Amino acid sequence: MKKAIFILIILILSLLYYIGVLTKKETLPFSKEFFSVESPASADRVWDLKKSASLSQKELDQLFQLKLDKGIQNVPILSFYLIRESERARGKGDSDQAVRMATYSIKISPDLPQPYFELARALWHQNPFQLHKILPEALKGEVVQFRHYPSSLRLFYNMFYILSNAILMTFIIFGIVVMIKYFPLYFYDIRKNLTQEISRLLINSLKIFILFIPFFFRLDMLWAIFFWSVLLWGYVSKREKQFILVFLIVLVYLPFFLRSSSFFLDGASSDIILEMNQSNHEDWGRATEEKLRTWLGTHPDDPEVLFSLGLAEKRQGHYSEAEEFYRRAIHVDPKFSEAFSNLGNVYLAQKQTSSAIASYQQAAEINPNRGAYYYNLYRAYSQETFLSGKTDRAFQRARQLDPRLIDYYSMIVDSPTLSRLNLNRLVIDDVLIPQRLWKRFMDQFIGKEGFLFRLFKAWFEKIPSRIPFLAPILFLGFLIGMARYGRTKRFLTRCPMCGSPTYRFYLGTSDQEFICFNCYRIFIQKEKLHPKIVEKKSLQVRQFQKQNYFISRFLSFFFVGFGYLWREQVIKGLLFLLIFFIFILRFLYWNGAMPSPLPQLFSTLWSWIFWGGLSIIFYIFSVRKFYRLKPKFETEGERPGAH
Repeated sequence: MKKAIFILIILILSLLYYIGVLTKKETLPFSKEFFSVESPASADRVWDLKKSASLSQKELDQLFQLKLDKGIQNVPILSFYLIRESERARGKGDSDQAVRMATYSIKISPDLPQPYFELARALWHQNPFQLHKILPEALKGEVVQFRHYPSSLRLFYNMFYILSNAILMTFIIFGIVVMIKYFPLYFYDIRKNLTQEISRLLINSLKIFILFIPFFFRLDMLWAIFFWSVLLWGYVSKREKQFILVFLIVLVYLPFFLRSSSFFLDGASSDIILEMNQSNHEDWGRATEEKLRTWLGTHPDDPEVLFSLGLAEKRQGHYSEAEEFYRRAIHVDPKFSEAFSNLGNVYLAQKQTSSAIASYQQAAEINPNRGAYYYNLYRAYSQETFLSGKTDRAFQRARQLDPRLIDYYSMIVDSPTLSRLNLNRLVIDDVLIPQRLWKRFMDQFIGKEGFLFRLFKAWFEKIPSRIPFLAPILFLGFLIGMARYGRTKRFLTRCPMCGSPTYRFYLGTSDQEFICFNCYRIFIQKEKLHPKIVEKKSLQVRQFQKQNYFISRFLSFFFVGFGYLWREQVIKGLLFLLIFFIFILRFLYWNGAMPSPLPQLFSTLWSWIFWGGLSIIFYIFSVRKFYRLKPKFETEGERPGAH
């Protein structure tokens, strides 16, 4: 009991230190200085929806038409207002009004995931049995969440953050288990040599000195645990040696990529992608344009920023400025088909039909599978003559490539509420799609040198400690040296049946594959020895098995999977611990390590119920599964530890 409580205290204190609870400054990778990533709303946008006046159906229709006239895909502030109104309607019991508001929210911002989730809630409130309507809307929300760049960026980063830290915390437990199991053998070896060979005093003193190296060099906790695990290389099992090597890889790369991604997300290169997304897909303001122009001052040949500014100028009717930006973008990137198409739209707005047709044709030559280019070409041909056969061919080609997009634009052009035909409805302005934004993100994050260089660089990054030299290389050399030393020297190991340190092991095919000489004689060969010797050995086996069984069961209550690690079922133990820590960190960072720039308008009760229920089911399943396991060894038909 005392040993189990002692181990529990060590594990809890280690994890608290890792998180930063026991230190003045939080340890990596939990330090807030690396995870202060935020994308606040622009200063010229108002997010206080509580002060918004109630809008009538007619006003909503007018706002929707105005959105189409401006060529804006999403208006988040209005969409979130409608979500709030839907929530209010649900609170008052008006399910039909809630559904109408949520549906209009989708019309206002079809690329945002939140409106789809709100519509699913409203439909559930209206009738929980109409799953054929509820589930598709919830599924659409999940799909849109992956397509919407800011939402997917936050989602993937939070997943990476939680998974990485869960892996690191899992290996902390693994390293501590290795130390608790094998450090007694390390000290037993020192004590034995001290009593038998005085001449080896210097060597044993060196063994003791090596233990304090992590303190001398002020290694952080992860590297210290790894150091001590490698120090015990000769004592650990073959499977545990393999995972010590995995520990080294995890320790080198995960903190490196956590720090690198956090620095990048908090920098100007990542921020400008968010501004481009807003300029291309959402309502934008002067602050967005100013940021894009500021970036252009230091990066004058950035084609995507030039494209985004050209789009903003065109939507405001500044056609000469838009033309200049598009021309510059094409000069930098001659294969920029979206810029060619949008330049054609600018020409068409200036009544330069021939130039517009030439631009559309160039865009279609670069990317012949884009229906929008042929639709714009159809519109340009229509300006020349209504009798030309090529006009119809262009329209049919566009509809063949992208029927949904073409039907949508045909519908908003032929709307009976129109008093005049707006150019933003007449043609399709191309935008930077999320896939292109993600490609830019990865290219800038990885750098021109490539991913292999990043992997190589991780080994030469300064480790978060006071070591001024290449710590990973030294650790790798130390590991190789310990492996060679382990092959030339016989190390003590502990008999898993009685717990005695011994050199003599016997191999078999049964569960008792590795046991010491005495256990082999008494319990396998059934030799007729003195009854007192057998009784004494049986008592030792029962006590050791009972202690091991109690420790594994007791600690499994607090750290799911610990028992498997203690029983040397390393893969299963690491897997269960990893899932356990994922759940813990999910609740610890409920809103994510990267705060959302969007207002949180709706309750997370159902999310709490889902994640809470899932974690309880996993906990009960894993604990029950472990409790059904029997002790590894039995003597004379008795189950040690069963009472």
